[in-house]
Order: sequence, then C-alpha cells, then structure tokens
Amino acid sequence: MSIRTSIAWTFSEQTLQQLLQLVAAVFIARLLTPEEIGLFALAYAATAVLTALRSFGVGNYLIREPDLNHLKIRSAFGVMLVMSWSLGLVLVLGRDFIADLYGRPSIAEVMGLLALSFAVAPFGEPARSLLTREMRFRVLHNIGLASAVVGTGLSIALAFAGYGYMALAWGLLANSSLGTLLVMLANPRYALIRPSFAYWRDITRFGGVLSLTSLIGTASHEGVRFILGGFAGPASLAQFNRAAQVPNVFRRGIFMPIARVLTPAWSHDIRQGRSIGPAVEKLVALNTVLVWPVFLALSFVSVPFITFAFGENWRPAGEIFPWVLLAQAILAALPQPEQVLVPHGKVRRVLLVRVPMAVFSVATATYGASLGLEAFAISRVATAVFTIIATFLAIRSFIDFQLWRFTCRYLRSAGVAVLAAVPAAVFHFTQHEAMGPLDLLVVVSACALLWLLGIAVTGHFVWGELRIVARKAFGS
Repeated sequence: MSIRTSIAWTFSEQTLQQLLQLVAAVFIARLLTPEEIGLFALAYAATAVLTALRSFGVGNYLIREPDLNHLKIRSAFGVMLVMSWSLGLVLVLGRDFIADLYGRPSIAEVMGLLALSFAVAPFGEPARSLLTREMRFRVLHNIGLASAVVGTGLSIALAFAGYGYMALAWGLLANSSLGTLLVMLANPRYALIRPSFAYWRDITRFGGVLSLTSLIGTASHEGVRFILGGFAGPASLAQFNRAAQVPNVFRRGIFMPIARVLTPAWSHDIRQGRSIGPAVEKLVALNTVLVWPVFLALSFVSVPFITFAFGENWRPAGEIFPWVLLAQAILAALPQPEQVLVPHGKVRRVLLVRVPMAVFSVATATYGASLGLEAFAISRVATAVFTIIATFLAIRSFIDFQLWRFTCRYLRSAGVAVLAAVPAAVFHFTQHEAMGPLDLLVVVSACALLWLLGIAVTGHFVWGELRIVARKAFGS
C-alpha cells in the first residue's frame, strides 16, 4: 500500500473515531455531571500511566526490526505478556491507595474494571504490530472503527441507563477487548502464539528505553491532571478535559494516523539510506495548515461553541478554551520527537528530551493549579513553547533543517489561518453571546470556503493533493 493510500485509510479511521467520540461526548455531557466525569478522568489517568509501560516498546520493535523472524515475534509476545499482566496486578493492588489519596472510593471501582484490559491486550499486540509493519491499514481501519462504535455506543447506553461514571469504564473496556479479538481474527497466524524469551535482551534493550520514555511522557500528561484534580477537585479537572477534548480530537485525527504510517515508512527509508528531511518539511506544512485555521477560528467563538455543544454546565471550559487551543496549535509546529528519532534508532535521545519536558510540565502545572483553573490552562501554553524548543534541538540534525524553508511553510499556513478565521472573528466582534445550529453551520461553511481559497491562492501543496483526490473521486 502506498504512503498516500495508507494515510488516507488511517485518516479515515482516526477522523471517524474522533468524530464518533465527539458526538458521544455531547450526549455524555448531558447524562453525567462534571463531578462524575472528573472521577472517571482521575481513575483513567492512573491507568494510563501503567498503560504506557504495558507494550514495553514491543510494537515499535516489531515494526522496525530489520531481520524479523518467528522466534523474535514469539519473544516479543512473551515480554509483553509478562509486563502487561504484572502491571495489571499492580493496578489492582494499588487502586485503593489512589482512591484513598483523593478520598473517593469510586476511583478504585473504575481502576479495577480497567485492569482487565491488561490481561487481554497482549494477545493482540503481535498481530496488530505486524499488520502495521505490512502497512495493511485498510484492515486496521475497519477494526478500529468497529471497536469504537461498540465501545462508545455501550458507554452512551449505560450512561442513559443510570450507570454513571462506570458507563465510561465499561465502554473503554469493550473497545479495547473487541479490538484485540478482531485483530487476532484478521491476522490469525500471529494469534495465540506460544510465548518465548529467546530474544528478551534485544527487546528489553530497545523497548526498555522507549517504555521509560513513554512512561515519563504519560506520567507528565496524566500527572498534571492529578495535580489539577488535587488542587481544584474532579469538577475542575472535568472542565479542563472538556476544553481539551475538541482540539485533542482534531489533532489526534491528524497526527495519530500520520504517525502510524510514517513510522514504518520512514524506518524503511532510513534503512535504504534516504533522508526524511523533505518528508518532515511537508508534514509540518500539512499539520499547520490544518490545525492553525481551525484553532484560530474556534478561539473567536470559544464560549458560545462549548455551551452550544455540551451545555451551560460547561461554560468554564469555554472560558479557558482559547488557552488550550493556543497550546495545541504551538505543538503542531514540529513533529513529535519520537516520529523522527525512533526510525533512526535514537531511542536514548528521545528519553533525554522527554525528561526535561516532563519536569517543566509538572512544575508549571503545579504552580498554575495552585492559582486556579485559568492559570493552569495558561501553564499549558508555557509547556508547549518549551516542548517545541526542546524538540527542535533534538531533531534538527536529522531533518535537514533550513530556516528559510520552514519559515515559508509557517508564514503560508499562518496566512491561510487568518483568512479562514475571518467569519468566526466577525461572529465574535458582533457580540453574539450564544450560538445556534444555523450560526454554527454558517460560520463553519464560510471558514471552510475561505480555507480552500487560502490554500489555492498561496499555492499550498495541500491544494494539489486535494485536486488529485478530486480527480480520482470523479474519474477525471
């Protein structure tokens, strides 16, 4: 499968999944209180820290390993099986400690249920990673979408039936369990294979550093939520998560599919001795021209949009929304360090860059949370700036960085963003305090048309890609 086709399939999967989650969030926001959603967020944050260790870099090892054989695949499965089951046991044994820390026994209930995914997940990891290595993204698209439909549908149904925060936990467990089952059925040769430990040293040398890096990144990402929950309570945490949900949905719909395709593709290019510099430059141009216009437009209609989508209870989320959007927009300026360094085999450099990022993030989060919700949101902007600087210093020698070329890409995307955001700015400055369905439709349509005009006038390469897609779609 070509890179363009692979990205198209992964874009489709992630976009549909994220849209599905966004629609589900609209219903969930009206069925559960901010306090209930905040309780689940705290339990999920604790689980996510251990989830970062669960795969132990096995997926990247199977994707990148040049001389892969069946014994190495069995060894990767054995290492992940031990790690995942051990961490699941830690989660079960430690759930009461986390619940007591916040004085909410319900957190332990959620964590106990989510621990079941640690028992199931290892069985699908070899099959999933090898599907990715073979770039069979159409299969992964169908599996991911089916799992998401079942998981989100179950969450909404259980929330409507009065299961409260546990509805979210059951939906998440159903999503991951069904995904594991389907990926095993799609790649049966690597389903239920016998574990081995013949190459455990090679796997742990590669995966150990990546897992520690992933742990640090996840601990930082989820740890700041623990800090906010500790200072301001679960309800404030839920407000921040709600504000972050929309940009996260949009960024994940773009960045995650690209990362899934580029990791095996760039690994192959590097093994063949080819530079990935031009591809990185195009990736930056794509990310910024898609992210910056949307986030700039949303910043002008922040409170009306959030209250329209999720209800008046979530107004505080709308008030901090512009800060969250700014932080996420800054992060679009460069690829993640893992995207560039892992294909080059520089896993230790990933670790070295992630440590100061985590320290800075936790420090600013602690200070911001002590001052209040808005100060915490502002601290995320400071963290984003630090992250981009550290990322640039870590990857610049691997991407053939030339200032004038990247500057031209940024200026072009910024110009498109300013033009596309004009309708949202008009809505804001005409002092609209509320947004209805017709208002949203008009603003979105006008912004989209101006975005198309912008990429056409500036000659952005995305305009050429869209023309190729259109010709294929209409057979001309």
